[in-house]
Amino acid sequence: MSDKEKLKADVNPLMSTLVTNILRKHGVSKDNVRTLSEEEKNNILKMLDDLKAQSEAVIKQQKKKQEKNKSDNTLQSEDRSKRRRNRSNKLREKLKQRRQQENHAANEEKNGDLD
Repeated sequence: MSDKEKLKADVNPLMSTLVTNILRKHGVSKDNVRTLSEEEKNNILKMLDDLKAQSEAVIKQQKKKQEKNKSDNTLQSEDRSKRRRNRSNKLREKLKQRRQQENHAANEEKNGDLD
């Protein structure tokens, strides 16, 4: 497969249309375009491959950041719920203690054990 066929297979039809319109707008046609040497073609193809690799790296990095943020948010929400449970458990314990003290005081009062 030639380089031109490879590029055509990878190019999005919308992108192709946009590039064609831009070239036409600026007066670029097949007649006034100079031919590229093989070295220039290879350099352009290498540049495209480098740009693809860089864009994929940026996309992967963004996905990692999003996953990290999701996991951080999950950990924070779990931590919050644990703190809430601990807080509510402490409140329950205090309430139990207070009730026990009140019950103990009421029992002592009934028994006449007040000092």
